[in-house]
Amino acid sequence: MRTVLYLNAVGEISGAERSLLGLLEALDREAWRPVVAAPEGALLREAHARGAAVMPVALAPLRRPRTPADGLALLGALRAGWREVADTVRVAQPDLLHANTTAAMSYALRLRVPRIWQVRDLVPLGAPGAVLYRQASRVAAISAAVRDSLLPYADDNGAKIRLLPPAVDTARFRPVEDKASLRATLGLPTDVPLIGLIAQFVPWKRHSLFLDALVRLRDRPWHAVLAGAELHGDRAYADGLRARITAPPLAGRVTWLPWQADAIPLLATLDMLALTSEHEPFGRVLIEALACGVPAVAAAEGGPTEILRHHETGLLVPPDANAFADALSTLLDDPARRAALGTAGRMDVEARFSVEHQRAALAALYDEVLGESA
Repeated sequence: MRTVLYLNAVGEISGAERSLLGLLEALDREAWRPVVAAPEGALLREAHARGAAVMPVALAPLRRPRTPADGLALLGALRAGWREVADTVRVAQPDLLHANTTAAMSYALRLRVPRIWQVRDLVPLGAPGAVLYRQASRVAAISAAVRDSLLPYADDNGAKIRLLPPAVDTARFRPVEDKASLRATLGLPTDVPLIGLIAQFVPWKRHSLFLDALVRLRDRPWHAVLAGAELHGDRAYADGLRARITAPPLAGRVTWLPWQADAIPLLATLDMLALTSEHEPFGRVLIEALACGVPAVAAAEGGPTEILRHHETGLLVPPDANAFADALSTLLDDPARRAALGTAGRMDVEARFSVEHQRAALAALYDEVLGESA
């Protein structure tokens, strides 16, 4: 049996970490033994619960330097992390290292083990992007949008980039009949349509765009929910959102929920999901909502354009408050259409984003890398 070491640079759980846990579920355990290395936190606990060996590793968050002092601090963090990861590799003796994020790949330089660089972001990488690309045996992009963004760093016209989108377990994420009971458990109203935005509380998710659209719908019956993680210390951004939803005209009509370790009850109880992100790399919450039979309205940028089939499984609109308001209004007016989009969306997710599809893609990718390194 071969060993794959999954490396993650943070210990808490957000979208990238949920996708890593999804990889563990898709992995062929008869062929591979998984080991997860990350800072202490919820990720290691969840990975252990899924039968993976876990190894705590002390890695500092990597932030783009703004001053010379920041640059020196970054270099110090990298050097310390390289030593930590090298020690981890010596102990784990993996046949393959799968770096779950760009930060994780940055800590996986100077190693002899074959490495897969999983890219989950649409951000400029500058000169380090070319270094990371050369070091990787293969580059796994979560969407075509991400793949295309990596081409400037590729010295082979992108020949070693493979698409490996997230998957969703449709046995767990599925429609529910009794939404009222779930809403009561979550403290949400049961007598009006429920619209949700589930995303990290960071500016590029554009929560204000969602709230602007809701203001335009203030004379309609609905309730909205904001839920997500606050992982990056942007307290002022989150506090600004809280202040806005507690003041007129949104006061009493938007519920703020903390990060949901199990997002299924919240997703399943929605009538529709909104995703307003600026150039979302993929949009994992979209496939989870669709698996629950919940239609979505998303900004027509990046990954969502590869997930939603416009007017078939959801609505793609310009990143404009009026456009979002019009699309949400259309669905508020037509429960039958919401149901039809939700049914079609679940069928599409089963066809394109199932765990079985990811298991096959993952096996093919790992076999390709090991075959090349043999």
